[in-house]
Amino acid sequence: MNTASPEPEPLLVEADRGGAAVGATPEFPRDSASRGSREIAIPESFWRSLEHLNHFRLFLAIFLGVGGLLSEDLLQQRLEHPYLFTATSLIYFLTAWLFGRPLQRKDEFFQRQVVRQAIVDIICLAVLMNLAGGNSSGLGLLLMLTLAAVGMLPQTRYVLLWAAVAALVILAEQALQALQGSTGAGGFVRSGLLSLGLFGVALLSNLLAKGTLAAGALALEKSRQAESFERINERMIQELPYAVMAVGAGGEILQYNAHAENALDARFFPGCTLAHCAPQLGQLWELWRRGEALPAHPFQTGIDGHRLRARFMELEPSRSEGVVVVLEDMTELEMQAQKMKLASLGLLTANLAHEIRNPLSAIRHAAGLLKEDAHDTLSAKLTRIIDDNAGRLNSLVEDVLSLNRRDRMNRAEIELESFLPAFVHEYAQRESLPSGVMNLQLARQAHACFDAGHLEQILWNLVRNAWRYCLRQPGSIRIRLNAGDGHADIEIINDGPGIPPEVQAHLFEPFYTTDIQGTGLGLYIARELAEANGALLRYVDIHDGAMFRLRCPSPPCQ
Repeated sequence: MNTASPEPEPLLVEADRGGAAVGATPEFPRDSASRGSREIAIPESFWRSLEHLNHFRLFLAIFLGVGGLLSEDLLQQRLEHPYLFTATSLIYFLTAWLFGRPLQRKDEFFQRQVVRQAIVDIICLAVLMNLAGGNSSGLGLLLMLTLAAVGMLPQTRYVLLWAAVAALVILAEQALQALQGSTGAGGFVRSGLLSLGLFGVALLSNLLAKGTLAAGALALEKSRQAESFERINERMIQELPYAVMAVGAGGEILQYNAHAENALDARFFPGCTLAHCAPQLGQLWELWRRGEALPAHPFQTGIDGHRLRARFMELEPSRSEGVVVVLEDMTELEMQAQKMKLASLGLLTANLAHEIRNPLSAIRHAAGLLKEDAHDTLSAKLTRIIDDNAGRLNSLVEDVLSLNRRDRMNRAEIELESFLPAFVHEYAQRESLPSGVMNLQLARQAHACFDAGHLEQILWNLVRNAWRYCLRQPGSIRIRLNAGDGHADIEIINDGPGIPPEVQAHLFEPFYTTDIQGTGLGLYIARELAEANGALLRYVDIHDGAMFRLRCPSPPCQ
């Protein structure tokens, strides 16, 4: 059962022997009475107040000591023992000076220091007040500062205790003066009023201190909650499966996750802005902030050619406070959508290809017989048209059937330095390319784990596509080999026009082509075969042409 304590003790935490609290924060120095006790977090402002009071105590001791030496009539009362008065002031000064060292280091408990200073103040000021002629000297009023300091103690009973001690000392001093015949009944009235004032100051100071402690406890709790929410928020952002960024009103990047850095191929640092670390995204952010329409097509970034689309979620309607940016990798989304769309068509196209192949062979055979019997130009032209289109259909059927063989592969280690020159030589001979139109660049030794037949077909489709759109001059087609950590990159580059953004979204879709002579399956088959071998085929935007990068896994082959 929970029981209520007589006095609330705000901000209580467990302390060890040295007074260092478990989970302590640097803003709140700790205070404890003994080993294993429950300690109270003392705000820094309380320590500063106690230090300022000690500075005042030093000044007061010097003032009273000098006054006792230079004046025989101090505070409108004749000093009977000026040297004793000065000696007491000197003792008061020395004790105040000794208080300064623990205060600066805060190596002693707050409550203990307050109590020690209160004892010294009460004793020294009582002695000085008695030597100066009693309560009429006005020195008793200085005890209000001491009681104000005592009021910073969280426990009200301690505050009342020391207020009562100070009041008893004042009344005892007044009684001593009365016994000596120095004062009458009016002195007891003044002493009583002063005692009431001491109680009032102590209680008022205690109420203010409790308010400060409660506010500090609330602020500390809110700070801890804010830190906890910040950690939760950061963890959630990092664990999100997509790229997320929080951007301030000036474009500074406040938070981000690893997916954002990978997607933008950038490394962010404190104080980084979109304009500096992600210029393309910064331009889109400027358009969005001005309320202008964003481009309909994704932007491309990174050496791997990621096609990204940015979604901006404003924090307020005026778009001037900040924004949350979500980056979508359209390449991955398009690949997933394409796989879902084509999954149901795969079996159908394979069956159709088998059904078309037999009638197509009969058509080509019949066209060959007609060609042998053709004696006029028109008949020869018609049979040639039949044969050409039948050949085109047969090529289309072969492409479709090759997709069914993607799982029947034999992956092995391929030495690309010897494989690529042999492929270039064979392709140039079979396709009758002009000499020098293909330029092979080998960076350094590289190996790939790939099915040789699949790799040859992929390169064949990519080079045929490059020849179709290049300028057909010496060096128009470049095949470049680069080796990296755990992969090898084969890049096929042509000097033709770049691919428009609206076409890039459909590059690897089957039966999509901008050439009336094309089947629209070359790039689709190339990427399907690449994925079957654990490779990655992407289009990369460059300034002086078009480039496809095939990233092949390096041995060992699994």
